[in-house]
Amino acid sequence: MALAPLTAHASGDASAAAVHFLASVLVAAAAVFFGYYAVLNLRLNRLESQRPFWRYLALVGATAGGYGLLGVAETVVHSRALTAFGYGALLFCIVFLAFSMREVYYESALAPAPADQRFSLETLRQVEAGFVVVILVEWVAVLLIGQSVVAQFVKGVGSVAFAAYGVVFAEKLEEMARGTPLDTLRRHLLPVLVSLGILGVADLGVAVGLSPVVVQAVESVFAVLVAGFLVTATIRLQQNVEGLSPE
Repeated sequence: MALAPLTAHASGDASAAAVHFLASVLVAAAAVFFGYYAVLNLRLNRLESQRPFWRYLALVGATAGGYGLLGVAETVVHSRALTAFGYGALLFCIVFLAFSMREVYYESALAPAPADQRFSLETLRQVEAGFVVVILVEWVAVLLIGQSVVAQFVKGVGSVAFAAYGVVFAEKLEEMARGTPLDTLRRHLLPVLVSLGILGVADLGVAVGLSPVVVQAVESVFAVLVAGFLVTATIRLQQNVEGLSPE
Protein backbone atom coordinates (compact mmCIF):
# COMPACT_ATOMS: atom_id res chain seq x y z
CA MET A 1 0.00 0.00 0.00
CA ALA A 2 1.51 3.35 -1.02
CA LEU A 3 1.49 6.09 1.54
CA ALA A 4 1.97 9.76 0.76
CA PRO A 5 3.94 12.01 3.11
CA LEU A 6 0.67 12.79 4.85
CA THR A 7 -1.11 9.63 3.57
CA ALA A 8 -3.83 11.70 1.93
CA HIS A 9 -4.64 8.88 -0.49
CA ALA A 10 -4.64 6.10 2.06
CA SER A 11 -8.39 5.76 2.14
CA GLY A 12 -9.47 7.71 -0.93
CA ASP A 13 -11.58 9.95 1.33
CA ALA A 14 -11.96 13.40 -0.26
CA SER A 15 -12.54 15.11 3.07
CA ALA A 16 -9.41 13.48 4.52
CA ALA A 17 -7.43 14.59 1.49
CA ALA A 18 -8.69 18.14 2.00
CA VAL A 19 -7.62 18.11 5.66
CA HIS A 20 -4.17 16.83 4.74
CA PHE A 21 -3.91 19.43 2.01
CA LEU A 22 -4.60 22.20 4.51
CA ALA A 23 -2.19 20.68 7.03
CA SER A 24 0.53 20.57 4.39
CA VAL A 25 -0.12 24.19 3.44
CA LEU A 26 0.16 25.22 7.10
CA VAL A 27 3.46 23.37 7.50
CA ALA A 28 4.88 24.91 4.32
CA ALA A 29 3.81 28.45 5.24
CA ALA A 30 5.08 28.20 8.82
CA ALA A 31 8.38 26.75 7.60
CA VAL A 32 8.96 29.61 5.16
CA PHE A 33 8.72 32.23 7.91
CA PHE A 34 10.78 30.09 10.30
CA GLY A 35 13.53 29.71 7.71
CA TYR A 36 13.43 33.41 6.86
CA TYR A 37 14.05 34.49 10.45
CA ALA A 38 16.66 31.79 10.95
CA VAL A 39 18.57 33.23 7.98
CA LEU A 40 18.24 36.74 9.41
CA ASN A 41 19.68 35.52 12.70
CA LEU A 42 22.53 33.89 10.80
CA ARG A 43 23.30 37.13 8.98
CA LEU A 44 23.04 39.40 12.01
CA ASN A 45 24.65 37.26 14.69
CA ARG A 46 28.36 38.03 14.93
CA LEU A 47 29.28 35.10 17.17
CA GLU A 48 31.13 32.64 14.95
CA SER A 49 30.46 29.78 17.35
CA GLN A 50 26.70 30.14 16.82
CA ARG A 51 26.75 30.19 13.02
CA PRO A 52 26.43 26.39 12.60
CA PHE A 53 23.38 26.48 14.87
CA TRP A 54 21.63 29.11 12.74
CA ARG A 55 22.60 27.28 9.55
CA TYR A 56 20.95 24.13 10.84
CA LEU A 57 17.80 26.07 11.71
CA ALA A 58 17.73 27.59 8.23
CA LEU A 59 17.96 24.05 6.82
CA VAL A 60 15.12 23.00 9.12
CA GLY A 61 12.97 25.71 7.57
CA ALA A 62 13.94 24.65 4.04
CA THR A 63 13.30 20.92 4.57
CA ALA A 64 10.07 21.47 6.51
CA GLY A 65 8.88 23.75 3.73
CA GLY A 66 9.79 21.12 1.17
CA TYR A 67 7.92 18.48 3.14
CA GLY A 68 4.82 20.65 3.27
CA LEU A 69 4.93 21.47 -0.44
CA LEU A 70 5.40 17.80 -1.34
CA GLY A 71 2.42 16.97 0.85
CA VAL A 72 0.36 19.50 -1.10
CA ALA A 73 1.52 18.00 -4.38
CA GLU A 74 0.69 14.47 -3.22
CA THR A 75 -2.94 15.39 -2.63
CA VAL A 76 -3.18 16.35 -6.30
CA VAL A 77 -0.88 13.86 -8.07
CA HIS A 78 -0.06 10.53 -6.46
CA SER A 79 3.57 9.79 -7.30
CA ARG A 80 6.13 7.41 -5.85
CA ALA A 81 8.88 9.98 -6.49
CA LEU A 82 6.97 12.71 -4.64
CA THR A 83 6.41 10.34 -1.73
CA ALA A 84 10.09 9.44 -1.62
CA PHE A 85 11.12 13.10 -1.62
CA GLY A 86 8.56 13.74 1.12
CA TYR A 87 10.04 10.99 3.28
CA GLY A 88 13.53 12.35 2.70
CA ALA A 89 12.52 15.93 3.49
CA LEU A 90 10.88 14.87 6.75
CA LEU A 91 13.88 12.85 7.87
CA PHE A 92 16.34 15.60 6.98
CA CYS A 93 14.18 18.14 8.82
CA ILE A 94 14.33 15.99 11.96
CA VAL A 95 18.05 15.37 11.69
CA PHE A 96 18.92 19.05 11.08
CA LEU A 97 16.89 20.07 14.11
CA ALA A 98 18.57 17.38 16.21
CA PHE A 99 21.99 18.52 14.98
CA SER A 100 21.16 22.11 15.89
CA MET A 101 20.57 21.00 19.49
CA ARG A 102 23.88 19.18 19.52
CA GLU A 103 25.73 22.08 17.94
CA VAL A 104 24.52 24.70 20.37
CA TYR A 105 25.25 22.38 23.31
CA TYR A 106 28.87 21.76 22.34
CA GLU A 107 29.55 25.33 21.27
CA SER A 108 27.99 26.85 24.35
CA ALA A 109 30.27 28.45 26.93
CA LEU A 110 28.25 26.49 29.49
CA ALA A 111 29.26 23.11 28.03
CA PRO A 112 31.71 20.86 29.92
CA ALA A 113 35.39 21.14 29.08
CA PRO A 114 36.57 18.80 26.27
CA ALA A 115 38.35 16.58 28.79
CA ASP A 116 35.07 16.08 30.66
CA GLN A 117 32.98 15.26 27.60
CA ARG A 118 32.07 11.63 27.04
CA PHE A 119 32.17 12.06 23.26
CA SER A 120 34.07 14.70 21.36
CA LEU A 121 32.30 16.96 18.92
CA GLU A 122 34.33 15.51 16.07
CA THR A 123 33.29 11.97 16.98
CA LEU A 124 29.64 12.91 17.05
CA ARG A 125 29.90 14.65 13.70
CA GLN A 126 31.34 11.46 12.20
CA VAL A 127 28.47 9.42 13.65
CA GLU A 128 26.01 11.98 12.32
CA ALA A 129 27.53 11.66 8.85
CA GLY A 130 26.69 7.97 9.08
CA PHE A 131 23.13 8.88 9.99
CA VAL A 132 22.87 11.03 6.88
CA VAL A 133 24.08 8.14 4.74
CA VAL A 134 21.29 5.99 6.22
CA ILE A 135 18.75 8.63 5.23
CA LEU A 136 20.06 8.74 1.67
CA VAL A 137 20.01 4.95 1.34
CA GLU A 138 16.45 4.84 2.67
CA TRP A 139 15.39 7.57 0.25
CA VAL A 140 16.88 5.73 -2.74
CA ALA A 141 15.19 2.50 -1.62
CA VAL A 142 11.81 4.22 -1.41
CA LEU A 143 12.29 5.77 -4.82
CA LEU A 144 13.30 2.50 -6.48
CA ILE A 145 11.15 -0.14 -4.83
CA GLY A 146 8.08 1.81 -3.75
CA GLN A 147 6.39 2.15 -0.36
CA SER A 148 7.15 -1.24 1.17
CA VAL A 149 6.67 -1.99 4.84
CA VAL A 150 10.45 -2.23 5.17
CA ALA A 151 10.92 1.29 3.78
CA GLN A 152 8.26 2.63 6.13
CA PHE A 153 9.92 0.86 9.05
CA VAL A 154 13.32 2.35 8.21
CA LYS A 155 11.79 5.82 7.99
CA GLY A 156 9.91 5.37 11.26
CA VAL A 157 12.94 4.09 13.15
CA GLY A 158 15.10 6.85 11.69
CA SER A 159 12.60 9.52 12.70
CA VAL A 160 12.40 8.28 16.28
CA ALA A 161 16.16 7.80 16.58
CA PHE A 162 17.02 11.26 15.28
CA ALA A 163 14.33 12.92 17.36
CA ALA A 164 15.54 11.12 20.50
CA TYR A 165 19.10 12.18 19.72
CA GLY A 166 18.03 15.81 19.62
CA VAL A 167 15.92 15.50 22.77
CA VAL A 168 18.94 14.22 24.70
CA PHE A 169 20.90 17.38 23.90
CA ALA A 170 17.84 19.55 24.51
CA GLU A 171 17.61 18.13 28.03
CA LYS A 172 21.33 18.73 28.59
CA LEU A 173 20.81 22.34 27.55
CA GLU A 174 17.95 22.69 30.02
CA GLU A 175 20.24 21.64 32.86
CA MET A 176 22.90 24.17 31.85
CA ALA A 177 20.96 27.14 30.52
CA ARG A 178 17.74 27.27 32.52
CA GLY A 179 16.22 30.76 32.49
CA THR A 180 18.45 32.13 29.72
CA PRO A 181 17.42 33.23 26.19
CA LEU A 182 19.00 30.03 24.93
CA ASP A 183 16.72 28.00 27.16
CA THR A 184 13.70 29.92 25.88
CA LEU A 185 14.55 29.06 22.27
CA ARG A 186 15.23 25.44 23.23
CA ARG A 187 11.79 25.17 24.80
CA HIS A 188 10.20 26.41 21.57
CA LEU A 189 12.17 24.00 19.37
CA LEU A 190 11.71 20.88 21.48
CA PRO A 191 7.96 20.45 20.71
CA VAL A 192 8.74 20.82 17.01
CA LEU A 193 11.29 18.01 17.25
CA VAL A 194 8.99 15.68 19.18
CA SER A 195 6.03 16.30 16.86
CA LEU A 196 8.18 15.68 13.78
CA GLY A 197 9.42 12.42 15.26
CA ILE A 198 5.86 11.20 15.89
CA LEU A 199 4.81 12.33 12.42
CA GLY A 200 7.63 10.30 10.93
CA VAL A 201 6.57 7.08 12.64
CA ALA A 202 2.78 7.50 12.41
CA ASP A 203 2.26 5.69 9.12
CA LEU A 204 3.60 2.47 10.65
CA GLY A 205 0.18 2.26 12.28
CA VAL A 206 -1.21 0.86 9.04
CA ALA A 207 1.44 -1.87 9.03
CA VAL A 208 0.44 -2.98 12.55
CA GLY A 209 -3.26 -3.08 11.75
CA LEU A 210 -4.62 0.38 12.52
CA SER A 211 -7.26 1.83 10.24
CA PRO A 212 -5.88 4.18 7.55
CA VAL A 213 -8.49 6.70 8.69
CA VAL A 214 -7.02 6.67 12.20
CA VAL A 215 -3.49 7.05 10.84
CA GLN A 216 -4.61 9.96 8.67
CA ALA A 217 -6.17 11.65 11.68
CA VAL A 218 -3.00 11.24 13.74
CA GLU A 219 -0.82 12.58 10.95
CA SER A 220 -3.15 15.54 10.40
CA VAL A 221 -3.04 16.42 14.10
CA PHE A 222 0.74 16.29 14.30
CA ALA A 223 1.23 18.13 11.01
CA VAL A 224 -0.89 20.98 12.38
CA LEU A 225 1.04 20.82 15.67
CA VAL A 226 4.33 21.07 13.78
CA ALA A 227 3.03 24.17 11.98
CA GLY A 228 1.82 25.73 15.23
CA PHE A 229 5.06 25.05 17.09
CA LEU A 230 7.05 26.46 14.17
CA VAL A 231 5.01 29.65 14.42
CA THR A 232 5.78 30.08 18.13
CA ALA A 233 9.46 29.34 17.49
CA THR A 234 9.42 31.90 14.66
CA ILE A 235 8.13 34.56 17.03
CA ARG A 236 11.11 33.86 19.28
CA LEU A 237 13.47 34.07 16.30
CA GLN A 238 11.88 37.36 15.28
CA GLN A 239 12.41 38.76 18.76
CA ASN A 240 16.04 37.70 18.58
CA VAL A 241 16.43 39.49 15.24
CA GLU A 242 15.00 42.66 16.76
CA GLY A 243 17.57 42.43 19.56
CA LEU A 244 20.41 41.99 17.07
CA SER A 245 19.32 44.67 14.61
CA PRO A 246 21.13 48.02 14.85
CA GLU A 247 19.05 50.86 16.27
